Amino acid sequence: MRKEKWRNFTIYFDLFFLVFGIIFLFLNIDVISVVHAQASEWLPVIVYRTYSTIEISLLYFLIILIIIKLLSSKIRYLTPVKPYIISITPIITILSIIFLILNPHTVILQPRGWPPTQLDKIEPGGIIIIIFFSLFVVNSFFQIFLEGNLKKSLKTFGLIIGALLLSDLIHESGHAIIALGVGGEITEFYPFPVLLGGEFAAGYVGFSNVPSNLIPLVLLGGEIFQWITVSILLIILYIKPKYRSNLFIVTLLVVGLLDFPLYVINNTIGLPHWFLIGGINGDLIIFSALTGFPLWLLIIFACIQLLIAGLIFYKFFFKNKKLTSKEVFTIQ
Repeated sequence: MRKEKWRNFTIYFDLFFLVFGIIFLFLNIDVISVVHAQASEWLPVIVYRTYSTIEISLLYFLIILIIIKLLSSKIRYLTPVKPYIISITPIITILSIIFLILNPHTVILQPRGWPPTQLDKIEPGGIIIIIFFSLFVVNSFFQIFLEGNLKKSLKTFGLIIGALLLSDLIHESGHAIIALGVGGEITEFYPFPVLLGGEFAAGYVGFSNVPSNLIPLVLLGGEIFQWITVSILLIILYIKPKYRSNLFIVTLLVVGLLDFPLYVINNTIGLPHWFLIGGINGDLIIFSALTGFPLWLLIIFACIQLLIAGLIFYKFFFKNKKLTSKEVFTIQ
């Protein structure tokens, strides 16, 4: 009974964070002052900029995370995944604080300068945000403790990270293999997160000697391999339904389904590919510029893929089922 009261307390705390975050967002208070290395590619001068709450992504992340957590507590179909949402929430939040301090370019929406970007100073509003985020992390860890899932949460996090790294390898290998297939050479190959030019990229492939008319195909290589992976995983999950409870496989499927939509939508609004990590002007934006393929059409395709992803998860994991968290995912 006492534990249930503490659970309710943490939910009220999340509600407080949500309301305060929304208010703080619309007050549009200065958060950070940064130094951009250059104003453009051709004019290498130092540019000082101050960014406010509306111009950085941190509060948006926090608000979205809180809403997802609250929904998982109240909506029956989302309740089974609540332990996993709680498990990754503090990690994402801690990364947000780290990127704000060490690599602010990744959290600025539509930066008014080119990377690399260095933190000049944290404004009073930024200090409040860091305190705000830190309390949210404490609340999330307390929720994990109340659920008695600390060990399981660590295993969950490990499986998710492993799946993300494998997905990263698949994506970057797609670029590399297609570049080699059309007669090119690979000059750089980073199938893991790396800091390049002041931006944290999820991965990077450098190539040369690729015919100019085939460069767009190489740019699509990552998505092509992700679509192939998704197709294989769907066949496996259809033939062997027992694997639908395997967190590693499900994470691979989620990443594969979200890779293309997030690339297009996030880059279009100035966000990194994976919100905190990845290029801001990535493969698909460059593909659109090189080929003249309309960006708005890519956005429509991205929305269609998101809809398909939702239908797949409804069909495979939630339709006509009243599941517990134990039945949804197994830690293997």
